[in-house]
Amino acid sequence: MKIVYDSRTGLGKQFAQGLGYSCQSVDETLDTMCILVTRNVGLGKIPKTTKQFIKDYSHLIKGIVVNGNKRYGRFYCGAGKQIEAEYGLSVIRRIEGSGTPADALFVKEFIKKVAE
Repeated sequence: MKIVYDSRTGLGKQFAQGLGYSCQSVDETLDTMCILVTRNVGLGKIPKTTKQFIKDYSHLIKGIVVNGNKRYGRFYCGAGKQIEAEYGLSVIRRIEGSGTPADALFVKEFIKKVAE
């Protein structure tokens, strides 16, 4: 399992690297199952880079983690809602910033279940 991140500020990359799995950016070619860690642009929109990655590799994405900032209220992790609606992929966790130890543990447990 690989962790793929789309990170502008580095917080999503930091979360991805903290999971202890091989990581890469959405800009790189993918050849194995992955968890996608993405973000929002504007008020809860999906980044273009994430959209392109999903179009190219949706068959390899086993779950999505969206990071955001709760100060944006109803737009917090809004990209996740759009991804679920537009692409039918499951958001497994919404995190703030680089996440918490509980967020990381949740995602690691999800990966163990999916990898079985």
